[in-house]
Amino acid sequence: MNTTHSPRRPGTALWPATAILLAACAQPPSPPESGSSVAGEPPSAASSAQAIAGAAPAEVSLRPDHPQTYTVVPGDTLWSIAGRFLKNPWQWREIWRQNPQLRNPNRIYPGDVLQFSYDANGKPQLTVAEREEVPLLKLAPEVRVETLTQPIPPVPRDAVESFLIRALVLSDGEWQKSPYIVADDDNQVVYADRDRVYARGAAFDQPRYQVFRAGEPLREPGSGRYLGTAGIYIGEAILEKDDDPATFRLTNTVAPVHAGDRLFEIQGERELYSFEPHPVPPDTEGFIIAQLNPDVTQITQYSSVIINLGGQEGLEPGHVLAIYGRGREVEDPVRGGSVKLPGERAGLVMVYKVHELVSYALVMQAERAIRLQDRVTTP
Repeated sequence: MNTTHSPRRPGTALWPATAILLAACAQPPSPPESGSSVAGEPPSAASSAQAIAGAAPAEVSLRPDHPQTYTVVPGDTLWSIAGRFLKNPWQWREIWRQNPQLRNPNRIYPGDVLQFSYDANGKPQLTVAEREEVPLLKLAPEVRVETLTQPIPPVPRDAVESFLIRALVLSDGEWQKSPYIVADDDNQVVYADRDRVYARGAAFDQPRYQVFRAGEPLREPGSGRYLGTAGIYIGEAILEKDDDPATFRLTNTVAPVHAGDRLFEIQGERELYSFEPHPVPPDTEGFIIAQLNPDVTQITQYSSVIINLGGQEGLEPGHVLAIYGRGREVEDPVRGGSVKLPGERAGLVMVYKVHELVSYALVMQAERAIRLQDRVTTP
């Protein structure tokens, strides 16, 4: 089976997840109160959708049992709420209407009441009822204000958080150039928490580093094209002395550390959930090429997987793809010979982190068994 990469389309370049507002929902954000534009703010998701050739919104498919109102509760996600109203949760932005009179009209918080109705043109819409101001916590003596509640994320935080901050895909050359652990101070073969180790390959100027080991090469099914090598997270290392070699103390290890494991700077905190569900452009097609949890053998709901589509194909966080099982050939018991059975739909994945040639995606729905090399395509 060959992989068809859709050509990169205007307006589908990857936006950093840090830049898209969690507007969970779909219309262009309201301008800032000052009337000036926000530096570095990307185009709205709706504008991006209009820029995708041939990507006209499909007709909204409502659930027949959808509620007229729904009160958001802690633990809700954008996907779970959308699933209460829509057969296809990624169509959320087709029915969402901002409430410009509200503070943070693009965000949804626990306690908000969502109201379903039809607009003057007979199109379904969802709005949030006018709400009270979010409680504020004032910290003294500094002049600082923080909200007590956070907007709901698109997907469960605990399902993707570790992979968002520990997702690493590099080329062979990049792995070879990265700094590495040489040995420990006690001539052991494997190292663990609180062990002192020595490393070379860089001028270390950060207090903490992540420890990774290169995993198996990622290859495209069919062609065998090399797509990079994903890192396996091992733990962290605290810098004690920068020298040649530098001295580190291991901490938070999740597996034994070996000589040759690599060190990488810990990236600063980012907004990890700033994306909204929306379908990939038509004719996008690829495959599941790896799963990220080595402790399980099955791919189920909320499993993280790697697909062989990335920024080169215009993928961005929030893109939704359907999963289809592989077709198979069986013997015809009546006419004889063989007949090819089609691969049936097995579920849905949503992209949450994009590299140039591959992406990390979360299985949002698992309707039947999902396997490596299953096809992913436009839902």
